[in-house]
Amino acid sequence: MDNEGSMGPSLRSYLLFALVSLCLLVAALQFSMVSVALGDLMDDLNAPLRWAGWVVTIYTLAQAVSMPIVGRLSDDLGRRTVFVGGLVVFALASLACALAPNVYFLILARGVQGVAAGGLLPSAYGIIGDTFGQRRAQMVGLLSSIVPLGSVIGPTVGGFIVDEMGWRWTYAMNTPVGALVVALLLLMPRTQRRASRPLDVVGAALLSVAVSGIVYALTELSRQSPPPSLPVVAVSLAAGLVAGALFLRHEMRAPEPILEVALLRQREFAFVNALNLLYGACLFGAFSFIPLYAREAYGMTSSQAGLILIPRAVAAAVTSAIASMLLARTGYRRPIFLGLMVMAGGLAIMWQGLHSPELGPLALGDFPYLALVIALTGVGFGMSGPAANNAAIELAPDRIAAITGLRGMFRLMGGALGTAVMVLVASRASSVADGLEMGFGGLAMVSAATAFLVFGIPDQVGVAVQPRMAVPGQAPYIVGTEAERRP
Repeated sequence: MDNEGSMGPSLRSYLLFALVSLCLLVAALQFSMVSVALGDLMDDLNAPLRWAGWVVTIYTLAQAVSMPIVGRLSDDLGRRTVFVGGLVVFALASLACALAPNVYFLILARGVQGVAAGGLLPSAYGIIGDTFGQRRAQMVGLLSSIVPLGSVIGPTVGGFIVDEMGWRWTYAMNTPVGALVVALLLLMPRTQRRASRPLDVVGAALLSVAVSGIVYALTELSRQSPPPSLPVVAVSLAAGLVAGALFLRHEMRAPEPILEVALLRQREFAFVNALNLLYGACLFGAFSFIPLYAREAYGMTSSQAGLILIPRAVAAAVTSAIASMLLARTGYRRPIFLGLMVMAGGLAIMWQGLHSPELGPLALGDFPYLALVIALTGVGFGMSGPAANNAAIELAPDRIAAITGLRGMFRLMGGALGTAVMVLVASRASSVADGLEMGFGGLAMVSAATAFLVFGIPDQVGVAVQPRMAVPGQAPYIVGTEAERRP
């Protein structure tokens, strides 16, 4: 392994870091570009919104299910095997997306792409951690900045590509990444395989059926002509609920479960996970459709719709950095509560569907007005993000891997459901623009209601955790700060 020695990391280590970062940047760009391309692919493939929404939903769902499975495979089979393999599958799936003859083929290819993308991030962290030894923390932190960078430049790049070359090139641009595989194979050290642990494939399958069944029921309800089939809705919903119940039952008995059910039994974890589920629904439900809304309601081009997202990304990044530094003083509850309320305010303004509003003597055009409102939601997101990310970890810092996995899973699942609900509302409305405005109003209310869940989580940074009650096979917890437990 090309670890750092007495002279520090080698040039080969830094080249490897650059290549891994480039691969992650491409994956992050893909995630942020699809929302800009949504309107054009609907026109080109003659796809109704109810199916176009699956292009976003299936990718999110596939990531949520694959991330814990592929992350464990990375530990067992080696980082090199899993990362390079995932990169090849991602490039091939991207090519399939670019060549999709219809929306159904595109949805299938996006699902495969999401599975591959779900394995890139855990493997990348492992590769950099193994390579840089004592500088692991700094380099992993630097790697973590790649995904936010993709969200800043992705919409602009995507808008330009869609306007100048067409939506298919937002996927085709990923295929040359496969050429990086050769360089990665040369630079990446081989790692020894560990003893294989059982993979919870059954749990992953049940979770996929559970969420897919519920989302498909919502998709069927969004159909207008012909009207939705209520038996199909009932069967899909029942299948999703039954699969969800079987999933929870299976997870209680699985030797290596995707979801540690014991953590869900604690009151504080229940509040945090409910918050993450609804938080994900608001984030994905709103931000995935803002470019489409800009196009449908304000007649903007794809490039303009991409540019309009930049102030949100910048506002979120700056506010997040400030909120992170102030966490020790503010605690967790206040930034989450205020952030969700600010986000609710921004979504509520979008609900009004204003055009060229006047603020006293100042008359705003549609572009600056919408950019400012979307930036306001970014401020709320940045304010609440660091506290929401860390609150659950503070409950049991010795279980950081399991808790981080839970957080990501609940947010992505919430995102899949939030996206499906937005599609339902927009499809049933008199126009897509009116429907999205109603959806923003609903998400504003969800965001405001979610803010009150903070009173069920600890407030102080540095939470002590001690045994409280026995849970078979798991260490139980009691949550509270020293001050809260002091007689």
